[in-house]
Amino acid sequence: MSYHLVWFKRDLRLHDHAALWHASRHGPVLCLYIIEPSLWQAVDAATQHYQFLRESLIDLDSALRKRGGGLRIEVGEVVDVLDRLWHEAPFAALYSHQETGNWLSFQRDLAVQRWCRKRGLPWREFAQFGVVRCLSSRDHWQAHWEALMAAPCLEVPSCRWINAPSPLTLPEPQSLGLTQADPPQRQRGGRRPAIATLRDFLFERSGRYRGGISSPLSAPSACSRLSAYLASVV
Repeated sequence: MSYHLVWFKRDLRLHDHAALWHASRHGPVLCLYIIEPSLWQAVDAATQHYQFLRESLIDLDSALRKRGGGLRIEVGEVVDVLDRLWHEAPFAALYSHQETGNWLSFQRDLAVQRWCRKRGLPWREFAQFGVVRCLSSRDHWQAHWEALMAAPCLEVPSCRWINAPSPLTLPEPQSLGLTQADPPQRQRGGRRPAIATLRDFLFERSGRYRGGISSPLSAPSACSRLSAYLASVV
């Protein structure tokens, strides 16, 4: 049975998820996250980033299982993983959000684009931030941004799932070469901590923002603390 593959990247949520919403309109769906060793071995990755990701993936998988689905986790470079899934059971199309990441993630996306073109496979990418890749002119950016900001939020879709994945298992950070300590006071990953942090800022901490953001003593609590969630979850 053909299916549609939704590749999660920096969009670990179900609400307002264009890739998942559009894939659900065309047939059965498989939700995939790929843990890429090359990205985790880069100089801008650390144990605390990976642990935040793990918590976010567990939260997302739990939300999917409540709806009868689940998150498939694969470890490897993306083109290799896609090739393996393709040979297991060819999928009809690949869906994802366009990522705003580092140079490595951009080069990986170019490799995925070549892989899809070679097989004549549609890859539907959806914008989720103001950054737009490959614009021919900066003059065209504002129209893209205004259209994205004006678009309505998408509801969590009702999906037909292919076989539910087995229980979620995630590699330990050491297996990816991450040996730094995990700071005990770091932020925790997942949509639920993100919403709690947002509410805490809007209803409690925002009153101290103006006077507290410039001081190293008060800034940790006076600032929104939403950046990690905006970059990866919501």
